Amino acid sequence: MSEKQKLVFIAGPTGVGKTELAVKVARDIGEIVSVDSMQVYRDMDCGTAKPDEDALAKVPHHLVSIVSPDYRFSAGDFRRRALAVIGEIGERGKIPLLVGGTGLYFRALEYTLSQAPAASPLLREKLYKAEERCRGALYTRLMEVDPSTAEGLHPNDLVRIVRALEIYELSGTRSSLLMGQKPDPLFDILKIGLMIDREQLYRRLEQRCMHMIEEGLPGEVYGLLHRGYDERYPSMKGLGYSHFIQYFKGCHGGREVARLFMRDTRRYAKRQLTWLSRDAGVSWHSPDDNREIHERICDFAHG
Repeated sequence: MSEKQKLVFIAGPTGVGKTELAVKVARDIGEIVSVDSMQVYRDMDCGTAKPDEDALAKVPHHLVSIVSPDYRFSAGDFRRRALAVIGEIGERGKIPLLVGGTGLYFRALEYTLSQAPAASPLLREKLYKAEERCRGALYTRLMEVDPSTAEGLHPNDLVRIVRALEIYELSGTRSSLLMGQKPDPLFDILKIGLMIDREQLYRRLEQRCMHMIEEGLPGEVYGLLHRGYDERYPSMKGLGYSHFIQYFKGCHGGREVARLFMRDTRRYAKRQLTWLSRDAGVSWHSPDDNREIHERICDFAHG
């Protein structure tokens, strides 16, 4: 695989319409690789907004529903699997379209991770125990030592929070700096960012949350709990899943859970935008700019 294989990043906050646009522009150009830390899990469909059957039929999608909910999927896991898929897509003469909103995963592909220290089981055990004693302590600590990385993570994303703190403790260097030390990117990358008016986005997110609830998210969470998947697993700390776990525990009523779900989804979208806005290489567009984005990708692919 050439170091300068062409990639297209299509990034943006949750709910902005990334998948819909990618499906429209990818036909005859490329294949889609999901850059989403929740869509990798099998049997978690309602709350992760996976592409529907129509989208899957139109364009090949990769890294969707590839691990069970009890697997602690990391940025390193994503990088290894994505690199393999990217190579295969290139061999077919297609352009890989990396589509999603998990900023850490985009960065894991853009820069090398080889300078990061190896995992330390003893340190990880210590960090997990600290979180058990005081929920939220690790995210607070990460905000202190590496705010750039922390702002790109959900406070419940314990796997990646622990890894970032592990890197800091073992190397004395922030994860965000280690991952950005390679000045020459691994690929030739076109970065497309999608955004709409902030208030319009928030209204869309509220409608999306209610749609997920109506389409069966509570039942999906109940079924996962019944199979033994609970908040011990990073997958179950995701938006919607963590909220309805609290509902089934009797901590909140239905209306309050829906309110918290919508509130936390808005906050997550805001963090995603903060992360993306720091990358000066992103070209921002409306999701409705299908023709313009299609032309840009075609020019990039053949340039």
